[in-house]
Order: sequence, then C-alpha cells, then structure tokens
Amino acid sequence: MTIHGLEGRPAAWILSRDGSGPSTRLLEVPPGWGTSLRGSFTGDVEVFVISGRVEADGRRMGPDTLWGARAGTVVCGLGSSEGATLLLFSGAPLRFMPGEGTEDPRRPDPVVAGEREWVHIPGAPPNSRQRELAPSLRGGVYWQTAAIDLNLDRWYVDDEPTEVFVLEGSWQQAARGKQGPEVVEFPREGYFYRPAAVWHGGALTGTSTVALLLIRAGAAPSRHADAPGEYPACLR
Repeated sequence: MTIHGLEGRPAAWILSRDGSGPSTRLLEVPPGWGTSLRGSFTGDVEVFVISGRVEADGRRMGPDTLWGARAGTVVCGLGSSEGATLLLFSGAPLRFMPGEGTEDPRRPDPVVAGEREWVHIPGAPPNSRQRELAPSLRGGVYWQTAAIDLNLDRWYVDDEPTEVFVLEGSWQQAARGKQGPEVVEFPREGYFYRPAAVWHGGALTGTSTVALLLIRAGAAPSRHADAPGEYPACLR
C-alpha cells in the first residue's frame, strides 16, 4: 500500500472499509516511511502507535500514543525514521498534499494512553478497568479496556458502530445471530467491527487469561457500562 505524498511502501492489512470512504488499516511501516514536509491530508487521519516510533507534526511518539489531524489542516510531517506498527484510521481518498492546508489552532496534543488513569466504571465487571483516551475525528470516543479472567454477565446493544482491536492477550466475542450466539476468538492484533444495533456480550464474551483492548465506540465507557442486562427473551 502506498499513500500519495508519503515515501515508502508499508505492509498493510485492511481491517474495515466503509462504502462512503473511511477505513481502518493495520500498517507495518519501514524505516524512512512518510514525509517531513509541511502539508495536509485530503481526509481525516488518526494514528495509534502499537510499536516503534512515529514522528507527527514535529512530535516523536512511542507505543500506545494516539494522534490525529482533520482533513485540510496543516501537518508538519508524518513518518517513522526507525519503522513502526500502527493503526491508521482515515477518510478517503487519502492523499498528502505538500504546501497546502489551513492552520488548526484547536488540534489537541497527542494522547499517551499510559498517562491516562485506569478507572472502574460502575456496572462493569469487577476484574476490568477502563480509561478514556480522546474523541475520534470519525465520531465516538477512543478508550481502552483491560481485563483478567473475565466473562461478561450481561448483553449490550449500541446505537453506533464499534471497532475493537486486541492490543495484548486474547478476547472471545459473542454476538446474537439468527441461530443463536455466534462466538469468535480474537488473538493479539485481532480486530472486529460491529454495526449498530447488534446484541453482543453475555457469558461467552471475555478472556480466560488477560486482554487489553483498544475500542472506538459511539459512547464513552461510563455510558457503555450502563447496559440493558439480559437479552430480551422475545428476540431469541
């Protein structure tokens, strides 16, 4: 995969793609990938660094760092001098246009996950913790969940789509299909996209060991924990 205006050809895996353009990709970028030029992207772009180092907008970012820029706003370079593995959330078509763009005085600083406090959200399982990272340019909120030997005790349904990426450990996810629960096991670097209005959770969802998840959801974790509870019997 190549991005117009950025040097280098990273290995890329398309995790999800919206018919209207937005996509989520897992990239392994080689040393020297990117650009140091001043310019702008034609679509919103958000990066979450999994490993290695990324330089963006004059900042050097390590693992578990989230950064983003809106389409058409000035970025002072994006790349990696030593190589990195990252998640790229972007609008499409995504191109880097050197020398173009408008200043964005409201752009937030990169968010380092390790600097955010873990909290236990009322209603969430006792052996889990959550931390909110930042609003997403694509709507919703980025947050993380950490869990140890956990199985959910209730079913959930969300009004907005949700993306989940397994950063560490493994995660088993159940969703309610036409023939009953459908269960999938996701290892480290596993990913799933769940459309809105899909019932999910229950005792078959969780981890028998440990899991660290990156989530982009329509609601902050404090609202997500306020779940409906039992799956409605009339819908079985």
